Amino acid sequence: MAGSLVVRIAMEFILIFVVELLLLFFVSRLLTRSLSSFFFRISRSQNITIQLISFLFLPGVIIHELAHLLTAAVLFVPVGEVEFLPQIQEGGVKLGSVSIGKTDPFRRAIIGFAPVIAGLSIMLGALFYLVPSGDVLTSVGLFYILFEVGNTMFSSKKDVEGTVELFAVIGFFAAVVYIAGFRIDMSFFQKILSLELISFFKKADMFFLLPLCIDIILLGIARVVNKR
Repeated sequence: MAGSLVVRIAMEFILIFVVELLLLFFVSRLLTRSLSSFFFRISRSQNITIQLISFLFLPGVIIHELAHLLTAAVLFVPVGEVEFLPQIQEGGVKLGSVSIGKTDPFRRAIIGFAPVIAGLSIMLGALFYLVPSGDVLTSVGLFYILFEVGNTMFSSKKDVEGTVELFAVIGFFAAVVYIAGFRIDMSFFQKILSLELISFFKKADMFFLLPLCIDIILLGIARVVNKR
């Protein structure tokens, strides 16, 4: 396979994966709102609704906050209080939190996005190793993992503080390097975008349709029930 063709195919599979991830982000937000409306309709209590949502997503919230905590520890950033229970705040409900000390934008961005990286690793690991088994109990476990992690791994606005500054700095240096006349040779991409990487993202694209379908089906059911 020609080098340029390998690069093009690899980029297409990576783009599909990014699009699927963005779709999961938006669908998960809609699903959480629909489930909240469903629980409120049943309980007629905001407090009970919050408690039910918290109980439903607790394992995923724990994974999310631990990802922040462990990444901060690895990067030698001080951490404070850790909360896994919901807190009512202006503009919504915060399911969990980890207090992170002041640090540079680079480490702050890494800590903020840590739950996404951890979530993707858990989900893809489960999909790659549990899907081929076909066992009923394993399928139930896979469904639960995808539901929990897929709907709690995304970073909040608070999590991505410092990211804008980081991207601004990276963009500035990239512009300086470009103006200086430096260009990345196509052979560089040909080295890192191997056939093995293409195979990985091809499988990942197919497998990642599963959590998307789970959320879309649950969202459809929740909306139908809420309209009755």
